[in-house]
Amino acid sequence: MSADVYEVTMPKLGETVTEGVVSAWLKQVGDTVAFDDPLFEVSTDKVDSEVPSPYDGVLLEILVNTGDTVPIGTPIARIGEPGAAPASAATPAPTATAAAVPAAAATPTATAPAAGVSEANEPATGLVAAASAGNGQPGVPLSPVVRRLAAENGVDLTAIAGSGGGGRIRREDVEQAIAAQPAAVAAPAAVTAPPVPAPAPVAAAPQPAASVSPGDEVVKLSRMRLITADLMVKSLKTSAHVWTSVEVDFENVEQVRQRHRAQFKKSEGMSLTYLPFIARAVCDALREFPAVNSSIDIENQTMTMHHYVNLGIAVDLSEQGLVAPVVKNADSLNLRGLARNISAVAAGARARTLAAADMSGSTFTITNPGPFASYASAPVINQPNVAILSTDGIARRPVAVGDAIAIHHMSILGFSYDHRAFDGSTASLFLRYIRDAIQDRGWDSELS
Repeated sequence: MSADVYEVTMPKLGETVTEGVVSAWLKQVGDTVAFDDPLFEVSTDKVDSEVPSPYDGVLLEILVNTGDTVPIGTPIARIGEPGAAPASAATPAPTATAAAVPAAAATPTATAPAAGVSEANEPATGLVAAASAGNGQPGVPLSPVVRRLAAENGVDLTAIAGSGGGGRIRREDVEQAIAAQPAAVAAPAAVTAPPVPAPAPVAAAPQPAASVSPGDEVVKLSRMRLITADLMVKSLKTSAHVWTSVEVDFENVEQVRQRHRAQFKKSEGMSLTYLPFIARAVCDALREFPAVNSSIDIENQTMTMHHYVNLGIAVDLSEQGLVAPVVKNADSLNLRGLARNISAVAAGARARTLAAADMSGSTFTITNPGPFASYASAPVINQPNVAILSTDGIARRPVAVGDAIAIHHMSILGFSYDHRAFDGSTASLFLRYIRDAIQDRGWDSELS
């Protein structure tokens, strides 16, 4: 490659991230690009991010279409000095003819990749579909994930109409094709002499398509919704989910909030909500019950105890999806520190400005549907955590206080946990610790 032409590659956006989707190009071919200018948007299973340009110059060539999924390290664009020729001009890419495409790449086989070889190790360039019947245009590149999914499930890629840019077949297209496949029909046994007529095999009934009636609207699921669906189903299949709950009297916290709300708003620039109080009690409870702050590996018969608290906080993105940014070392923060950090990661998640590192590494998660006036929730565990706490709506209700009836701010804390990691006694004691801290602790000292 010429010294004045530089390749931009798909960046590594997290330790466990092996691929990304180019969700939008923020510059076009011919545009002048300065170092650190936003160049493109990338979406992974962890986070959506703007990626800045690593070079000054002119965007000479875009190698990856919007919507394409490519492994980390794949060249996706070229930047150079004005007037510089991109590498593709000097060395033409192979055309999508049968002679130019090796037979092994042209027809997906029914074998999985060798053990220990990930999709990230396969080059994405130069691998194209030989036939154009189902992928929109001849020679449209296929990602390693698409090829692997198709090969493992016997999907004919030429029969799929791609929904990506330029007719590109995306992972979601292959997954829909897999779901639509009829059940396999067993092959009849070999017949030996003397021949006996075998009954004709009965074809399996195809899966019925979803019924669409007048007035229905069929919409494409978003990438975030598909990722959420995949993660939630995997979590339910992985963990032995159990739910328990406790009723908590928040009157003590409410009185503290009333005494400090004006000063807190003035000094911190935000409202003093219930969530930091709950998070503070949770961090202390996790120290007392370390099994709740752990990860479990049944295959290797081990449990990893985390001697720190990285607190995931579920954030709603205007009903379009849910993410869980992480407050790192939350157990080292006081009430004010937790309030600041929770507010900061929530704002960053909604603005899509957080890095992948900010969205991963949690050891415990809190989800907070309380502002939507929920009563009691049983959330799905955020893997690889072994538990998740739901903070539901706080409302004024009658409660027995000694021998009298009073109106207090009451709520339910819901707790989903993995029964493989610990038992109901630990779960109940953990919740009781949180309840007693919320109800009885002298919170004023942390706000003075």
